[in-house]
Amino acid sequence: MKLVVISPEYADPREREVLGAMLAAGLERYHVRRPHATAAELAAWLEALPAEWRRRLVLHQHHELVERYALGGYHRRDVGSTAAATRGARPAYHSRSTHDVADLQALLGAADAVFFSPVFPSISKPGYARSPALPVVSRLLAARTARQRLTTVYALGGVAAENIAHARELGFDGGAVLGAIWQAEDPVRAFQDIATAAAARPTPPAIMCLTQDGLPLSHAEQARQLCAAGARWIQLRMKQAALAEWERTAREVVAICRAHGATCIVNDSVDVALAAGADGVHLGRRDLDWSAARARLGPRLILGGTVNDAADAARAVAAGVLDYVGVGPLRFTTTKQKLAPVLGLGGVRALVAALGGLPAWVIGGVTATDLPAIAETGAAGAAISGALFSGATIAASYRALHAAWPVPAVASLSA
Repeated sequence: MKLVVISPEYADPREREVLGAMLAAGLERYHVRRPHATAAELAAWLEALPAEWRRRLVLHQHHELVERYALGGYHRRDVGSTAAATRGARPAYHSRSTHDVADLQALLGAADAVFFSPVFPSISKPGYARSPALPVVSRLLAARTARQRLTTVYALGGVAAENIAHARELGFDGGAVLGAIWQAEDPVRAFQDIATAAAARPTPPAIMCLTQDGLPLSHAEQARQLCAAGARWIQLRMKQAALAEWERTAREVVAICRAHGATCIVNDSVDVALAAGADGVHLGRRDLDWSAARARLGPRLILGGTVNDAADAARAVAAGVLDYVGVGPLRFTTTKQKLAPVLGLGGVRALVAALGGLPAWVIGGVTATDLPAIAETGAAGAAISGALFSGATIAASYRALHAAWPVPAVASLSA
């Protein structure tokens, strides 16, 4: 999740110190919103700042100062019209804000960034409640084209450390923060907490989709059709490819996932995952040691592991480096060679309990009819391959599986 911070409306004696700390910590853009300041007052404030800060400042008013001080860009509020978004010359960064779904849709691909609000009850404006259009917005964000995804969409309104992950679940690319910073007793600490939450690795959806060898469709085409159907987690699982083909395909699948806002995980190889720029890797029990893999991946990339028995579960918990595990096989499956002993629902339930809260996705011959029972074991979801490709179409199979999981992927969309 990307993060921007909006300045207080009025002068705050803490602002310069806090701004310096945030920029030093990596804040990419600081939006200067001074609706009550004159151009001269704003110019004086800008001149008092270190020159190297200016390229990361975005002005909400007095846009004529952007060029004079070589600032990072400007921001406008949309009021029922988006036509100006594509008119005339503009600086390298141009953002807009809107409360309207139609405006948001028109701005996608036209502006560098859009702020949509209110997403959560406002901290700085009491009584400013979340937008009733959020379910529609969430569906719109999930269905964006590759061109539309060139526009970064920020959640605005009440964004804080405790809810920015939910903004990600709704489909937003980042959060624009105001009240959670400037109404905090320690604004720098508040920013650090929000930045940490924003950088957290994404939580997998209930249905993980695994590509499969031996189909008429390439792995890239499998991923493309799954993403078009709404899948948001693709694991590239190539067991029989040469390294060069594997890396080429991985890059292609990563690009497809990026265009659809989906997460791409490579099965079996840290090297291929890193070379392709994937979001992470899933390692079986015979692959690279999990702790060694985490050292190579760093703290931000996703790491999953396979758990087939109680010893694996104990090792996964002791390692302390996994984001999730695949537990299985639930039953016999032809999509995997050297299959471990079948667990059945009872075995799955026992391993999920042994994992001590480490999220588990059940794998191995899973079908849509299994999903309610799998949910009852305490598992977070299911990792599925065969059932995705056995129906009339990949889209229909995915949607049937998604609908069969008893807990919605975003439970509070209608709240």
